[in-house]
Amino acid sequence: MTTQLSDLLIKGGLLVSGEGITRSDILISNGKVEELGTNIADSKARNVIDAKGRYILPGGIDCHAHPIFGDKMDTYSICAAYGGVTTVHAFIGSETHRHEHFENTWGIRKYNPDIVKGFIEYAEEVSYTDFAVHGLITMRDEDTIDKVIPELIRLGAISFKMFMTWNPWVSDASSNQMALPDDMIMRVMDLSAKDGGMAMVHAENGCCKVFLENRFRSQGQTSRQFHLKSAPNILEAEAVNRAATMAMVTGSPLYPVHLSTHDVLPILDHYKDKGLNLYGETCPHYLTLTDNDMLKQGYALKVAPPLRQDEDKIAMWDGIARGTLNTIGSDFTGYTRNLKLTGSLGSVIGNAKEPDLENENIFDIAAGLSTLEFMMPVVWSHGVNTGRITMPRFVQLFCENPAKIFGIYPQKGILQPGSDADLAIWDQSRPHTVTDEHGISDLSTFRGMELLGMPVLTMVRGHVVIDDGKLVGKQGQARYVKGNPNATSYAPHGPNAE
Repeated sequence: MTTQLSDLLIKGGLLVSGEGITRSDILISNGKVEELGTNIADSKARNVIDAKGRYILPGGIDCHAHPIFGDKMDTYSICAAYGGVTTVHAFIGSETHRHEHFENTWGIRKYNPDIVKGFIEYAEEVSYTDFAVHGLITMRDEDTIDKVIPELIRLGAISFKMFMTWNPWVSDASSNQMALPDDMIMRVMDLSAKDGGMAMVHAENGCCKVFLENRFRSQGQTSRQFHLKSAPNILEAEAVNRAATMAMVTGSPLYPVHLSTHDVLPILDHYKDKGLNLYGETCPHYLTLTDNDMLKQGYALKVAPPLRQDEDKIAMWDGIARGTLNTIGSDFTGYTRNLKLTGSLGSVIGNAKEPDLENENIFDIAAGLSTLEFMMPVVWSHGVNTGRITMPRFVQLFCENPAKIFGIYPQKGILQPGSDADLAIWDQSRPHTVTDEHGISDLSTFRGMELLGMPVLTMVRGHVVIDDGKLVGKQGQARYVKGNPNATSYAPHGPNAE
Protein backbone atom coordinates (compact mmCIF):
# COMPACT_ATOMS: atom_id res chain seq x y z
CA MET A 1 0.00 0.00 0.00
CA THR A 2 1.44 3.38 -1.07
CA THR A 3 1.35 6.20 1.47
CA GLN A 4 0.29 9.57 0.03
CA LEU A 5 3.09 12.09 0.58
CA SER A 6 2.36 15.61 1.78
CA ASP A 7 3.61 18.52 -0.30
CA LEU A 8 5.97 20.19 2.17
CA LEU A 9 7.44 19.91 5.64
CA ILE A 10 8.82 22.97 7.42
CA LYS A 11 11.07 21.57 10.10
CA GLY A 12 12.65 22.78 13.31
CA GLY A 13 11.21 26.28 13.53
CA LEU A 14 9.80 28.19 16.48
CA LEU A 15 6.09 28.68 15.82
CA VAL A 16 4.67 31.96 17.14
CA SER A 17 0.98 32.38 17.93
CA GLY A 18 -0.99 34.77 20.08
CA GLU A 19 -0.76 32.25 22.89
CA GLY A 20 3.00 31.72 22.87
CA ILE A 21 6.03 30.22 21.15
CA THR A 22 6.53 26.49 20.61
CA ARG A 23 9.04 24.37 18.70
CA SER A 24 6.94 22.83 15.96
CA ASP A 25 7.22 21.26 12.55
CA ILE A 26 4.52 22.15 10.00
CA LEU A 27 3.25 19.63 7.46
CA ILE A 28 1.49 21.19 4.46
CA SER A 29 -0.69 19.63 1.78
CA ASN A 30 -3.00 21.13 -0.86
CA GLY A 31 -2.34 24.63 0.42
CA LYS A 32 -3.47 23.84 3.97
CA VAL A 33 -1.75 23.09 7.25
CA GLU A 34 -2.11 19.33 7.62
CA GLU A 35 -0.31 18.67 10.88
CA LEU A 36 1.71 20.37 13.59
CA GLY A 37 4.10 18.45 15.81
CA THR A 38 7.62 17.78 16.92
CA ASN A 39 9.92 15.49 14.97
CA ILE A 40 7.61 14.90 12.00
CA ALA A 41 9.54 12.54 9.73
CA ASP A 42 11.11 14.01 6.58
CA SER A 43 9.80 10.99 4.71
CA LYS A 44 6.22 12.24 5.07
CA ALA A 45 6.72 15.07 2.54
CA ARG A 46 8.04 15.55 -0.97
CA ASN A 47 9.99 18.66 0.05
CA VAL A 48 11.54 19.83 3.31
CA ILE A 49 12.47 23.36 4.42
CA ASP A 50 14.87 23.64 7.35
CA ALA A 51 13.73 26.49 9.63
CA LYS A 52 15.90 25.59 12.61
CA GLY A 53 16.74 28.62 14.75
CA ARG A 54 14.15 30.83 13.05
CA TYR A 55 10.65 31.92 13.94
CA ILE A 56 7.62 30.91 11.90
CA LEU A 57 4.80 33.44 11.91
CA PRO A 58 1.35 33.24 10.36
CA GLY A 59 1.27 35.38 7.23
CA GLY A 60 0.57 39.01 7.99
CA ILE A 61 -2.68 40.73 7.01
CA ASP A 62 -2.55 44.31 5.79
CA CYS A 63 -5.92 45.42 7.12
CA HIS A 64 -5.58 48.94 5.64
CA ALA A 65 -4.73 48.67 1.95
CA HIS A 66 -5.15 51.15 -0.92
CA PRO A 67 -3.98 49.34 -4.10
CA ILE A 68 -5.56 51.87 -6.46
CA PHE A 69 -3.06 54.73 -6.67
CA GLY A 70 0.56 54.33 -7.77
CA ASP A 71 0.96 50.68 -6.83
CA LYS A 72 -1.84 48.40 -8.06
CA MET A 73 -2.44 44.85 -6.88
CA ASP A 74 0.49 43.46 -8.88
CA THR A 75 3.25 45.60 -7.36
CA TYR A 76 1.28 46.20 -4.17
CA SER A 77 1.17 42.47 -3.44
CA ILE A 78 4.88 42.11 -4.23
CA CYS A 79 5.67 44.73 -1.58
CA ALA A 80 3.36 42.90 0.80
CA ALA A 81 5.02 39.53 0.26
CA TYR A 82 8.53 40.93 0.72
CA GLY A 83 7.38 42.19 4.12
CA GLY A 84 5.77 38.95 5.30
CA VAL A 85 2.20 39.97 4.43
CA THR A 86 0.16 37.25 2.71
CA THR A 87 -3.35 38.77 2.65
CA VAL A 88 -4.15 42.30 1.49
CA HIS A 89 -7.45 43.74 2.75
CA ALA A 90 -8.27 46.46 0.23
CA PHE A 91 -10.66 49.41 0.40
CA ILE A 92 -12.72 49.22 -2.78
CA GLY A 93 -15.83 51.22 -3.62
CA SER A 94 -17.56 53.96 -5.55
CA GLU A 95 -14.69 56.48 -5.69
CA THR A 96 -15.25 56.49 -9.44
CA HIS A 97 -13.36 59.74 -10.10
CA ARG A 98 -10.24 58.21 -8.51
CA HIS A 99 -10.52 55.06 -10.60
CA GLU A 100 -10.74 57.17 -13.75
CA HIS A 101 -7.79 59.32 -12.67
CA PHE A 102 -5.57 56.42 -11.63
CA GLU A 103 -6.47 54.21 -14.59
CA ASN A 104 -8.26 51.45 -12.68
CA THR A 105 -10.40 50.30 -15.59
CA TRP A 106 -12.13 47.69 -13.44
CA GLY A 107 -13.44 50.52 -11.25
CA ILE A 108 -15.06 52.71 -13.90
CA ARG A 109 -18.56 51.44 -13.20
CA LYS A 110 -21.56 53.14 -11.62
CA TYR A 111 -22.81 50.61 -9.07
CA ASN A 112 -20.65 49.93 -6.02
CA PRO A 113 -20.99 46.10 -5.95
CA ASP A 114 -20.13 45.98 -9.66
CA ILE A 115 -16.92 47.89 -8.91
CA VAL A 116 -16.05 45.36 -6.19
CA LYS A 117 -16.76 42.45 -8.56
CA GLY A 118 -14.48 44.05 -11.15
CA PHE A 119 -11.69 44.38 -8.60
CA ILE A 120 -12.02 40.75 -7.53
CA GLU A 121 -11.75 39.53 -11.12
CA TYR A 122 -8.76 41.76 -11.80
CA ALA A 123 -6.91 41.01 -8.54
CA GLU A 124 -7.22 37.24 -8.93
CA GLU A 125 -5.34 37.56 -12.22
CA VAL A 126 -2.49 39.85 -11.15
CA SER A 127 -1.95 39.54 -7.39
CA TYR A 128 0.82 37.49 -5.78
CA THR A 129 -1.01 37.32 -2.44
CA ASP A 130 -4.55 36.53 -1.38
CA PHE A 131 -6.87 39.45 -0.73
CA ALA A 132 -10.09 40.51 0.96
CA VAL A 133 -12.26 43.60 0.44
CA HIS A 134 -13.55 46.37 2.69
CA GLY A 135 -16.45 48.22 1.11
CA LEU A 136 -15.90 51.94 0.64
CA ILE A 137 -19.02 54.10 0.69
CA THR A 138 -19.26 57.54 -0.94
CA MET A 139 -22.06 59.98 -1.73
CA ARG A 140 -22.38 58.26 -5.10
CA ASP A 141 -24.08 55.45 -3.17
CA GLU A 142 -26.73 57.71 -1.61
CA ASP A 143 -29.63 56.65 -3.81
CA THR A 144 -28.80 52.92 -3.84
CA ILE A 145 -27.41 52.44 -0.33
CA ASP A 146 -30.33 50.20 0.74
CA LYS A 147 -29.25 47.70 -1.92
CA VAL A 148 -25.49 48.32 -1.83
CA ILE A 149 -24.88 47.32 1.80
CA PRO A 150 -26.65 43.93 1.83
CA GLU A 151 -25.27 43.04 -1.61
CA LEU A 152 -21.70 43.80 -0.55
CA ILE A 153 -22.14 41.70 2.57
CA ARG A 154 -23.34 38.80 0.38
CA LEU A 155 -20.18 39.30 -1.70
CA GLY A 156 -18.06 38.94 1.44
CA ALA A 157 -17.21 42.65 1.85
CA ILE A 158 -18.63 43.00 5.35
CA SER A 159 -16.90 46.17 6.59
CA PHE A 160 -17.62 49.66 5.27
CA LYS A 161 -15.26 52.61 5.35
CA MET A 162 -16.62 56.14 5.53
CA PHE A 163 -14.79 59.47 5.59
CA MET A 164 -15.97 61.80 8.37
CA THR A 165 -14.51 64.81 6.56
CA TRP A 166 -17.79 66.19 5.21
CA ASN A 167 -17.80 69.98 5.09
CA PRO A 168 -20.84 71.99 3.91
CA TRP A 169 -18.80 74.90 2.52
CA VAL A 170 -15.93 72.96 0.94
CA SER A 171 -14.78 74.31 -2.43
CA ASP A 172 -13.53 70.97 -3.83
CA ALA A 173 -16.65 69.00 -4.73
CA SER A 174 -14.75 65.73 -5.14
CA SER A 175 -13.74 65.72 -1.47
CA ASN A 176 -17.38 65.88 -0.43
CA GLN A 177 -18.20 63.05 -2.82
CA MET A 178 -15.75 60.97 -0.80
CA ALA A 179 -17.01 62.17 2.59
CA LEU A 180 -20.36 61.48 4.23
CA PRO A 181 -22.53 63.69 6.46
CA ASP A 182 -23.59 62.24 9.78
CA ASP A 183 -27.07 61.21 8.66
CA MET A 184 -25.59 59.12 5.83
CA ILE A 185 -23.07 57.54 8.21
CA MET A 186 -25.92 56.51 10.50
CA ARG A 187 -27.85 55.00 7.59
CA VAL A 188 -24.83 52.88 6.68
CA MET A 189 -24.30 51.85 10.29
CA ASP A 190 -27.94 50.85 10.67
CA LEU A 191 -28.05 48.89 7.40
CA SER A 192 -24.76 47.09 7.93
CA ALA A 193 -25.54 46.14 11.53
CA LYS A 194 -28.77 44.42 10.43
CA ASP A 195 -26.81 41.98 8.25
CA GLY A 196 -23.75 41.49 10.46
CA GLY A 197 -21.53 44.17 8.94
CA MET A 198 -19.28 46.74 10.62
CA ALA A 199 -18.69 50.47 10.17
CA MET A 200 -15.16 51.79 9.63
CA VAL A 201 -14.43 55.51 9.84
CA HIS A 202 -11.67 57.90 8.85
CA ALA A 203 -12.15 60.05 11.93
CA GLU A 204 -11.38 63.73 11.38
CA ASN A 205 -13.77 66.65 11.82
CA GLY A 206 -14.11 67.96 8.27
CA CYS A 207 -15.64 71.34 9.10
CA CYS A 208 -12.90 72.24 11.54
CA LYS A 209 -10.14 70.90 9.33
CA VAL A 210 -11.18 72.97 6.31
CA PHE A 211 -11.78 76.01 8.50
CA LEU A 212 -8.21 75.85 9.80
CA GLU A 213 -6.71 75.13 6.38
CA ASN A 214 -8.56 78.08 4.82
CA ARG A 215 -7.44 80.35 7.66
CA PHE A 216 -3.78 79.37 7.17
CA ARG A 217 -4.05 79.77 3.40
CA SER A 218 -5.58 83.22 3.72
CA GLN A 219 -2.72 84.28 6.00
CA GLY A 220 -0.05 82.87 3.70
CA GLN A 221 0.89 80.23 6.29
CA THR A 222 1.32 77.29 3.94
CA SER A 223 4.73 75.85 4.89
CA ARG A 224 5.07 72.33 6.25
CA GLN A 225 4.91 73.53 9.86
CA PHE A 226 1.19 74.25 9.41
CA HIS A 227 0.21 70.74 8.30
CA LEU A 228 -0.13 69.41 11.86
CA LYS A 229 -1.64 72.69 13.04
CA SER A 230 -4.43 72.32 10.47
CA ALA A 231 -5.39 68.88 11.83
CA PRO A 232 -4.81 68.97 15.62
CA ASN A 233 -5.47 66.04 17.93
CA ILE A 234 -8.87 67.29 19.01
CA LEU A 235 -10.31 66.89 15.50
CA GLU A 236 -9.55 63.17 15.51
CA ALA A 237 -10.72 62.69 19.09
CA GLU A 238 -14.01 64.51 18.44
CA ALA A 239 -14.75 62.42 15.36
CA VAL A 240 -14.02 59.13 17.14
CA ASN A 241 -16.32 60.16 19.98
CA ARG A 242 -19.06 61.17 17.52
CA ALA A 243 -18.74 57.94 15.55
CA ALA A 244 -18.87 55.87 18.73
CA THR A 245 -22.01 57.70 19.82
CA MET A 246 -23.67 56.95 16.48
CA ALA A 247 -22.54 53.32 16.70
CA MET A 248 -24.09 52.98 20.16
CA VAL A 249 -27.39 54.42 18.89
CA THR A 250 -27.54 52.21 15.78
CA GLY A 251 -26.11 49.06 17.38
CA SER A 252 -23.24 48.92 14.90
CA PRO A 253 -19.74 47.59 15.61
CA LEU A 254 -17.14 50.27 14.94
CA TYR A 255 -13.55 50.28 13.66
CA PRO A 256 -11.84 53.71 13.50
CA VAL A 257 -8.86 53.46 11.17
CA HIS A 258 -5.30 54.86 11.37
CA LEU A 259 -5.56 56.34 14.87
CA SER A 260 -2.70 58.66 15.75
CA THR A 261 -3.30 60.66 18.91
CA HIS A 262 -3.15 59.95 22.64
CA ASP A 263 -6.49 61.73 23.01
CA VAL A 264 -8.44 58.87 21.41
CA LEU A 265 -7.35 56.15 23.84
CA PRO A 266 -9.56 57.22 26.77
CA ILE A 267 -12.47 57.51 24.33
CA LEU A 268 -11.94 53.96 23.08
CA ASP A 269 -11.70 52.66 26.64
CA HIS A 270 -14.86 54.55 27.62
CA TYR A 271 -17.03 53.08 24.86
CA LYS A 272 -15.57 49.61 25.20
CA ASP A 273 -16.52 49.74 28.88
CA LYS A 274 -20.05 50.63 27.79
CA GLY A 275 -20.19 47.43 25.76
CA LEU A 276 -19.65 48.78 22.25
CA ASN A 277 -17.93 46.37 19.89
CA LEU A 278 -15.10 48.77 19.15
CA TYR A 279 -11.72 48.02 17.56
CA GLY A 280 -8.83 50.46 17.15
CA GLU A 281 -6.20 50.50 14.42
CA THR A 282 -2.95 52.41 14.20
CA CYS A 283 -0.14 52.42 11.63
CA PRO A 284 3.64 51.87 11.72
CA HIS A 285 4.38 55.53 11.00
CA TYR A 286 2.45 56.68 14.07
CA LEU A 287 4.56 54.29 16.14
CA THR A 288 7.95 55.44 14.84
CA LEU A 289 7.77 58.93 13.31
CA THR A 290 6.66 62.37 14.51
CA ASP A 291 6.00 65.83 13.13
CA ASN A 292 9.69 66.60 13.68
CA ASP A 293 10.51 64.02 10.99
CA MET A 294 7.99 65.66 8.67
CA LEU A 295 9.52 69.09 9.32
CA LYS A 296 12.94 67.69 8.33
CA GLN A 297 11.89 65.57 5.34
CA GLY A 298 8.93 67.59 4.13
CA TYR A 299 6.15 66.57 1.78
CA ALA A 300 7.33 62.95 1.50
CA LEU A 301 5.96 62.41 5.04
CA LYS A 302 2.66 64.24 4.59
CA VAL A 303 -0.16 61.93 5.65
CA ALA A 304 -3.69 62.27 6.99
CA PRO A 305 -4.04 62.28 9.95
CA PRO A 306 -0.64 63.93 10.29
CA LEU A 307 2.36 62.63 12.16
CA ARG A 308 2.09 63.97 15.68
CA GLN A 309 4.32 64.35 18.76
CA ASP A 310 6.41 62.04 20.94
CA GLU A 311 3.64 61.77 23.55
CA ASP A 312 1.28 60.48 20.86
CA LYS A 313 3.83 57.96 19.60
CA ILE A 314 4.39 56.66 23.13
CA ALA A 315 0.63 56.44 23.70
CA MET A 316 0.15 54.40 20.52
CA TRP A 317 2.69 51.85 21.78
CA ASP A 318 0.88 51.73 25.11
CA GLY A 319 -2.45 51.30 23.33
CA ILE A 320 -1.34 48.29 21.29
CA ALA A 321 0.44 46.71 24.25
CA ARG A 322 -2.59 46.82 26.57
CA GLY A 323 -5.27 46.03 23.98
CA THR A 324 -6.98 49.40 23.53
CA LEU A 325 -5.68 49.26 19.95
CA ASN A 326 -6.16 45.92 18.22
CA THR A 327 -4.47 46.08 14.81
CA ILE A 328 -1.73 47.74 12.79
CA GLY A 329 -2.36 48.53 9.11
CA SER A 330 -0.06 50.05 6.52
CA ASP A 331 -2.29 52.75 4.92
CA PHE A 332 0.10 52.32 1.96
CA THR A 333 -0.66 54.39 -1.14
CA GLY A 334 2.48 53.80 -3.20
CA TYR A 335 2.75 57.45 -4.19
CA THR A 336 5.60 58.51 -6.41
CA ARG A 337 7.21 61.90 -6.01
CA ASN A 338 5.46 63.02 -9.19
CA LEU A 339 2.09 61.81 -7.94
CA LYS A 340 2.52 63.58 -4.61
CA LEU A 341 3.44 66.89 -6.16
CA THR A 342 1.27 67.01 -9.28
CA GLY A 343 -1.51 64.50 -8.77
CA SER A 344 -0.44 62.74 -11.96
CA LEU A 345 0.96 59.23 -12.23
CA GLY A 346 3.51 60.24 -14.86
CA SER A 347 6.69 58.20 -14.73
CA VAL A 348 8.43 56.86 -11.64
CA ILE A 349 10.72 59.86 -11.53
CA GLY A 350 8.23 62.24 -13.13
CA ASN A 351 8.70 65.83 -14.13
CA ALA A 352 7.50 67.64 -11.02
CA LYS A 353 9.54 70.57 -9.87
CA GLU A 354 10.87 70.20 -6.33
CA PRO A 355 9.09 72.72 -4.08
CA ASP A 356 10.99 75.83 -3.10
CA LEU A 357 11.08 75.82 0.69
CA GLU A 358 10.49 79.57 0.70
CA ASN A 359 7.22 79.14 -1.24
CA GLU A 360 6.15 75.61 -0.35
CA ASN A 361 2.39 75.06 -0.09
CA ILE A 362 1.93 71.91 1.96
CA PHE A 363 -1.85 72.05 1.47
CA ASP A 364 -1.52 71.55 -2.29
CA ILE A 365 0.52 68.35 -1.89
CA ALA A 366 -1.15 64.94 -1.64
CA ALA A 367 -1.21 63.00 1.63
CA GLY A 368 0.00 59.39 1.55
CA LEU A 369 2.95 57.19 2.49
CA SER A 370 4.84 54.10 1.28
CA THR A 371 4.97 51.84 4.32
CA LEU A 372 3.83 48.32 3.42
CA GLU A 373 6.99 46.32 2.75
CA PHE A 374 8.68 47.34 6.00
CA MET A 375 5.56 47.60 8.18
CA MET A 376 6.10 44.34 10.05
CA PRO A 377 9.93 44.57 10.24
CA VAL A 378 9.70 48.15 11.55
CA VAL A 379 7.29 47.15 14.33
CA TRP A 380 9.42 44.08 15.07
CA SER A 381 12.56 46.20 15.44
CA HIS A 382 10.94 49.06 17.36
CA GLY A 383 8.48 46.93 19.35
CA VAL A 384 9.60 43.33 19.86
CA ASN A 385 13.31 44.08 20.00
CA THR A 386 12.81 46.90 22.50
CA GLY A 387 10.42 44.98 24.74
CA ARG A 388 7.45 47.27 24.04
CA ILE A 389 5.45 44.27 22.81
CA THR A 390 5.98 40.51 22.88
CA MET A 391 6.20 38.23 19.86
CA PRO A 392 2.76 36.75 20.61
CA ARG A 393 1.33 40.28 20.74
CA PHE A 394 3.02 41.03 17.40
CA VAL A 395 1.20 38.05 15.88
CA GLN A 396 -2.10 39.14 17.41
CA LEU A 397 -1.78 42.63 15.94
CA PHE A 398 -0.75 41.65 12.42
CA CYS A 399 -2.33 38.22 11.98
CA GLU A 400 -4.91 36.93 14.41
CA ASN A 401 -6.86 40.08 15.27
CA PRO A 402 -7.40 41.30 11.68
CA ALA A 403 -8.59 37.82 10.69
CA LYS A 404 -10.94 37.59 13.67
CA ILE A 405 -12.36 41.10 13.39
CA PHE A 406 -13.07 40.83 9.66
CA GLY A 407 -14.45 37.30 9.62
CA ILE A 408 -11.69 35.38 7.84
CA TYR A 409 -10.43 33.41 10.87
CA PRO A 410 -9.28 30.61 11.17
CA GLN A 411 -8.76 30.35 7.42
CA LYS A 412 -6.31 33.21 7.80
CA GLY A 413 -4.34 34.63 10.72
CA ILE A 414 -3.24 31.39 12.38
CA LEU A 415 -1.27 28.23 11.63
CA GLN A 416 -3.30 25.24 12.75
CA PRO A 417 -4.61 22.12 11.00
CA GLY A 418 -7.12 23.15 8.34
CA SER A 419 -5.92 26.75 8.06
CA ASP A 420 -4.38 28.14 4.89
CA ALA A 421 -0.62 27.58 4.80
CA ASP A 422 0.21 31.30 4.83
CA LEU A 423 3.41 32.01 6.71
CA ALA A 424 6.61 33.98 7.02
CA ILE A 425 9.89 32.47 8.15
CA TRP A 426 11.55 35.17 10.21
CA ASP A 427 15.28 35.58 10.78
CA GLN A 428 15.52 37.57 13.98
CA SER A 429 19.24 38.19 13.52
CA ARG A 430 19.16 39.59 9.98
CA PRO A 431 20.03 43.31 9.79
CA HIS A 432 18.58 45.50 7.08
CA THR A 433 18.86 49.16 6.09
CA VAL A 434 15.62 50.36 4.50
CA THR A 435 15.84 51.57 0.93
CA ASP A 436 13.03 51.63 -1.65
CA GLU A 437 10.15 49.18 -1.65
CA HIS A 438 9.68 46.72 -4.49
CA GLY A 439 6.87 48.76 -6.01
CA ILE A 440 6.87 51.91 -8.11
CA SER A 441 7.14 54.43 -5.28
CA ASP A 442 10.32 56.45 -4.99
CA LEU A 443 9.27 57.87 -1.60
CA SER A 444 10.00 55.06 0.84
CA THR A 445 8.69 56.30 4.21
CA PHE A 446 11.26 54.52 6.36
CA ARG A 447 14.29 54.99 4.09
CA GLY A 448 17.52 54.86 6.05
CA MET A 449 16.03 53.15 9.10
CA GLU A 450 18.20 50.38 10.56
CA LEU A 451 16.27 47.19 11.28
CA LEU A 452 17.10 43.90 12.94
CA GLY A 453 14.87 40.96 12.05
CA MET A 454 13.43 40.30 8.59
CA PRO A 455 11.24 37.74 6.83
CA VAL A 456 13.38 35.48 4.64
CA LEU A 457 10.60 33.37 3.14
CA THR A 458 6.94 34.20 2.51
CA MET A 459 4.40 31.56 1.57
CA VAL A 460 0.77 31.88 0.45
CA ARG A 461 -1.35 28.70 0.65
CA GLY A 462 1.74 26.52 0.41
CA HIS A 463 3.22 28.44 -2.54
CA VAL A 464 6.53 30.20 -1.87
CA VAL A 465 6.29 33.80 -3.09
CA ILE A 466 9.52 35.30 -1.70
CA ASP A 467 12.61 33.21 -1.00
CA ASP A 468 15.77 34.86 0.36
CA GLY A 469 15.07 38.21 -1.29
CA LYS A 470 13.88 36.82 -4.62
CA LEU A 471 10.40 36.89 -6.09
CA VAL A 472 9.62 33.27 -7.04
CA GLY A 473 5.81 33.33 -6.86
CA LYS A 474 3.50 33.48 -9.83
CA GLN A 475 0.53 35.61 -10.71
CA GLY A 476 -2.84 33.97 -11.18
CA GLN A 477 -2.74 31.96 -7.94
CA ALA A 478 -4.34 34.65 -5.77
CA ARG A 479 -7.73 34.01 -4.22
CA TYR A 480 -10.40 36.31 -2.91
CA VAL A 481 -11.18 35.66 0.76
CA LYS A 482 -14.79 36.37 1.71
CA GLY A 483 -15.59 37.80 5.12
CA ASN A 484 -18.14 35.83 7.11
CA PRO A 485 -20.32 37.97 9.44
CA ASN A 486 -20.94 34.96 11.66
CA ALA A 487 -17.20 34.41 12.22
CA THR A 488 -16.31 37.95 13.32
CA SER A 489 -15.19 39.03 16.78
CA TYR A 490 -18.43 40.98 17.24
CA ALA A 491 -20.67 38.05 16.25
CA PRO A 492 -22.36 36.03 19.00
CA HIS A 493 -19.85 33.37 20.07
CA GLY A 494 -17.26 34.82 17.65
CA PRO A 495 -13.50 34.62 18.26
CA ASN A 496 -12.10 37.14 20.71
CA ALA A 497 -9.77 39.82 19.31
CA GLU A 498 -7.63 41.11 22.15
